[in-house]
Amino acid sequence: MKKLILYLIITANIITGLNAQCSQLDAGPDVTVDCNNNCTTLSAIVFPGIGAQTDTYAINADTPCPLPPSGTINQTYLNIDDRWTNVITLPFTFYYFGQPYNYVIISSNGVISFETNRNSPPIQAPNQYSAWQFDTSLPSPDLFRNAIFGAYHDLDPSVTPNTITYYVSGEYPQRKFVFTFDNVAHFSCNNLHTTQRIVLYETSNVIDVQIDQKDLCSSWNNGNAVVGIQNQDGTVAYVPTGRNTGAWTVPDTAPELWRFVPNHNPSTIVFDYKWYNDATNTLVGSGQSINVCVTEDTVFRVEASYNDPNTGQQYTLTDTVTVFFDNQLGTPDLGPDINECDNPTVTLDGTTANATSYEWEKDGVVLPGVTTPTLTVSDSGTYTVTANYGICSASDEVVVHIEPRPIVSLGPDIVECDGNVVTLTPDIPNLSGNEVYQWQKDGDDIPGASNPTLDVTESGLYTLIVTNTIGCDASDDVQVTFDPIPYLNLGGDQTVCFGDTAIVKSNITDADRYEWIVNGNISGNTTDELTLNASGDYDVVLNLDRGTCSATDTIHVTVLNPINVTATPVLYGELSVEATGGLPPYEYSVNGIDYQTSNYFIELPDGDYNISIRDANACEYNDILNVHVTNLINMQFFTPNGDGYNDYWRIINSENTPEASLYIYDRYGKLIKQMHTQIHEVWDGSFKGTPLVSNDYWYMLVLPSGKIYKGHFTLKR
Repeated sequence: MKKLILYLIITANIITGLNAQCSQLDAGPDVTVDCNNNCTTLSAIVFPGIGAQTDTYAINADTPCPLPPSGTINQTYLNIDDRWTNVITLPFTFYYFGQPYNYVIISSNGVISFETNRNSPPIQAPNQYSAWQFDTSLPSPDLFRNAIFGAYHDLDPSVTPNTITYYVSGEYPQRKFVFTFDNVAHFSCNNLHTTQRIVLYETSNVIDVQIDQKDLCSSWNNGNAVVGIQNQDGTVAYVPTGRNTGAWTVPDTAPELWRFVPNHNPSTIVFDYKWYNDATNTLVGSGQSINVCVTEDTVFRVEASYNDPNTGQQYTLTDTVTVFFDNQLGTPDLGPDINECDNPTVTLDGTTANATSYEWEKDGVVLPGVTTPTLTVSDSGTYTVTANYGICSASDEVVVHIEPRPIVSLGPDIVECDGNVVTLTPDIPNLSGNEVYQWQKDGDDIPGASNPTLDVTESGLYTLIVTNTIGCDASDDVQVTFDPIPYLNLGGDQTVCFGDTAIVKSNITDADRYEWIVNGNISGNTTDELTLNASGDYDVVLNLDRGTCSATDTIHVTVLNPINVTATPVLYGELSVEATGGLPPYEYSVNGIDYQTSNYFIELPDGDYNISIRDANACEYNDILNVHVTNLINMQFFTPNGDGYNDYWRIINSENTPEASLYIYDRYGKLIKQMHTQIHEVWDGSFKGTPLVSNDYWYMLVLPSGKIYKGHFTLKR
């Protein structure tokens, strides 16, 4: 009996969509709303095939999905032509043609197989040869069993090593296991390449074959390629229209997505949909569709929970969708805060693009009836404009401070005497009380000079800068000049001689005023010098003004009285002089040449003398008094020869002291003669009647007072 093998091929009716659903739960595309309509309806769609049995499949066509890896990209190391990989463990259980699997092997020629122990052609075993040549169409027991072809054709990864990889995309329970053939070279036509992916979806058991580009090598194996899935027996296959065994291409400008969706006994699963604000995790609604209204960009998260009839497990699928808020209302801009010093009003402009109405506030209080985009204000305050358009509004505020610029006056320039202190006090009639002050001297800031007034002691141009609370300033300056203090020095006290003139000079010839005060009385002299010539003591004060300065100095002037002298001659060449007047102590002279400090003269020769006095002020008074002085006259020799001339020796004038004793001695000290002046005795040159020889002899005159005069003389024969 001939067995009839039923070969079943199911060809898909291709349904082309605008965008593929790339996750088991799809919250839909992002939405944009605006000020006029800020609400929209969000709807969630679950993946086809969830809960259906995998005995049969439907094929959908769509555009490829972006499937970024969630972790490591793993190398298969299929760098040898026509080879199966080692067993690769799936991260989740995948149902295929009614059977659960958790492993696969990958062929370098674009096939994955759930059959891992087939040794009869075609071989499907780890690390074994993978057939490349075929010309039959699916379904066929001559093609790989229990396999996914996506697309199956002869590739040569030895030319492009490490281009076949696998990875996981997404999170439990919505993971995708992705097998990637990235720009793998064709065998025999190494310049041609294929980029494609086979994707297994967790929980839904959906299969995607994504082909980004497949070139055609028509010179090798007739360019045959096939896309589809086939059961274990090779009797049932699902193949997209136009993609069974044959020569065809997929240009990079028209990538393809073939989705194989389980559809046996579609489940009547009831999904529990809940919608959340993803940022705040706040529940905003439930149900497959909800209406939301936003005033800013908002991300919504939908969660769909269900019980899987195939596994008996409960799963929760998630997805997010962003509702963008397109605020067409412009942003009002009142500009930076305004400080106005020179104008009494300020115009604020809050014109905003697309605004349909305006509202103004001052210090938080609405200004009634003000709906224009501009506002003219004359008072300080915080002004806020709110522009409105539909549900949208936007505000801006500006602080307006209107304060007149300070008016500063330091008055006229100032001239003051050096050594005095000038206090500069400004006149500021419009003070607010919170001004800041800065003084300058000759254009430079004076450190620490920040008070309203300033004490100055130096000449210079002084400037005061006054800044009000909003930074507006004004200034004025004043020239302060300090006149130098006159150096008044009348000199030391003066003493002048009688008959001389005392002249007191100020040595300042350009003073504005001279006031002389003599002994407490104002003199009529107003010149720069004072003359005094009358004897007496004078206390002199000079008050002098020059410019803004005054000076005072004092001096004592003495004009000496005349000298009065009395002279008393004393016996035998002595003279006593007494002086009054002038300035003691005195020096005395009897010849006008030689002066002595003693007023007693001795050993004056007999004769007339003119007394002169010199006082302590070096005043000289010459020949004030003439006086005669009598002195002892010692005969220097005598000749006792009887000729009538100089026959006797005596001391002339000794008779003025008659009670004196006179003694004569020879050169050896022998007393030769004793005489008494009262009887006018003389010596004849003899001793006891015997004439003495010519020689020198000595005398001693002893006065009654005990005073002694000595001398010598010569005896000549």
